[in-house]
Amino acid sequence: MGRFNSGQEVLVLGAVSYPSGAGQDVQYRNSGVTFEDKPNIRDEVVDLKVRQQISDFVTTTTGVNNSPTLNKREVETSLSLQDGDVVVLGGLSQDKQSGSHSGLSFLPAFLQSKR
Repeated sequence: MGRFNSGQEVLVLGAVSYPSGAGQDVQYRNSGVTFEDKPNIRDEVVDLKVRQQISDFVTTTTGVNNSPTLNKREVETSLSLQDGDVVVLGGLSQDKQSGSHSGLSFLPAFLQSKR
């Protein structure tokens, strides 16, 4: 089995124990790009399971204890290959852009700062 993960771990607050103050579950959850493959070789055939996931966290007001919400997209497939077979697999992709402006709103754009 092979596994590749590129991303970050985010602290997420979980269940609260009652009576009040008894404790709270804290977990780290992964986000980013995850790719897994699991080959199984039998006779002259290779059975292959492939899984890809893209995820990120967003701020939410509906989560428990202000924990972020995990946005996740996932695809999984299984295939069998024999010697000489060629396979092309497509996957998930994601483009993100973010930015902010600072400065006085009445000033021209070239006098404002942007990131």
